[in-house]
Amino acid sequence: MNYNGIVLKLGTTIMILFLSVLLPLGFFTDRIFLSVYSSQVHQKVNDLSRELVDILDEPNERQSDYYQKLSKVSGKELVIFDGHGKIVTNSNMEFKKGDNISSELLHILKHGQHFERNYVDNDTKEQFFIVGRPLMKGETFQGGIIVFSSIEEIHNIMHSLRNWIVMSIIGAVLLALGFTLFVSRKLSSPLIKMEQATRQIAKGQLDTEVQIKTRDEVGSLAQAINDLSVELNHYRKNRSELLANISHELRTPISYLRGYAQLIKLHRYRDKQELESYSAVIESESIRLAKLIEDLFELSKMEEGRINLYLQPVDVGEIIEQSIQKVTLKAKEKNLGLEYKIDQELPLIYSDGTRIQQVLFNLLENAVSYTEEGKVTVKALWTADFISISVTDTGNGIPNEDLPFIFDRFHRVEKSRSREMGGSGLGLAIVSEIVKLLKGSISVKSENGKGTEFLLKLPVK
Repeated sequence: MNYNGIVLKLGTTIMILFLSVLLPLGFFTDRIFLSVYSSQVHQKVNDLSRELVDILDEPNERQSDYYQKLSKVSGKELVIFDGHGKIVTNSNMEFKKGDNISSELLHILKHGQHFERNYVDNDTKEQFFIVGRPLMKGETFQGGIIVFSSIEEIHNIMHSLRNWIVMSIIGAVLLALGFTLFVSRKLSSPLIKMEQATRQIAKGQLDTEVQIKTRDEVGSLAQAINDLSVELNHYRKNRSELLANISHELRTPISYLRGYAQLIKLHRYRDKQELESYSAVIESESIRLAKLIEDLFELSKMEEGRINLYLQPVDVGEIIEQSIQKVTLKAKEKNLGLEYKIDQELPLIYSDGTRIQQVLFNLLENAVSYTEEGKVTVKALWTADFISISVTDTGNGIPNEDLPFIFDRFHRVEKSRSREMGGSGLGLAIVSEIVKLLKGSISVKSENGKGTEFLLKLPVK
């Protein structure tokens, strides 16, 4: 066991809480029992004194034997005295037969009152609770009686009770200790497992899984760690794929740049026209390389949430028309038709117009680039809480196996042709990230050989 670990800390906390309840409870139990039992004893002595007053006549020394029997039967020491305060009973205490009781006590009783008090015998040093009552005949004071009840009896009973309470507390503490150890281990075990799992994940063992299936906060934390492991594993694979893709994408333009630069450096060209063609290749590959780096940088910022949106009221219909104008010349060069149908009642939306145009231009440029004959159609409709914009072409379409990955980085359907067109393989990945930032959605439907439709939905509110 780690003595600085959570098992000890949790166990200590539980025991402190338990003892903070148990010890005061034991103390108050002792006080309550003492109070209740003392009250009962006091009540019994009072009741006994009343009964004795009712059966006693005027005190006299001739009845001392009778008084002794009453003392034995009642189990209490009795001191009986006459109207002058002279004691008429024998006693084992300082109150002796023939002596007078104190004038203070006699004064109280002569006035028809009774008294209750604690008393310590000067001879035996024993403690008593005493009750004194007057013996009256009509209005005449004939004497009095004092009943003595030893407090040692209460102390003995309370001593036994305290022993029982202490033993109960010790037993409860032992049970609580066992229970605490069990509970603390039970509660800390999943935490220790999760700690071990996170350390393994930190060491790169991303296939680590925490085997905890409880439906509480601990289970939720375990699931969060498992989800983190999956995400980190996915991130590592994506990073490896990204680095592989980047190195692959950079290799081609760099090879072109180096190769044609060496040809020019070594003057391996026949004439000025061939030199210009080499220079054109270098310029084209430089532009492509710059575009790749720019797209990578922008995609990275989007994925990290470092892109600021400039939100304002936007006319989506106007943005669609501007985007179509940008690809009109290219469509005419390929003899492609460009059709668009825009709902005239499209509302203004609060969004980033520049980013919407970037998305639409990318979709339109791809549609024109990969369509050899036929047309490209754009439709915009207002449906409920969204403006739906579809971009449909009559190109070759996208194979079904490529559809799930169409928005992944560097994924190309026609790889060689895409590179010829200068594509970076990041366009649709950027489109997907922009749409997420705009809180919209984008989907694709395609049929191989018949064309492709991209459906963009932008929230109105």
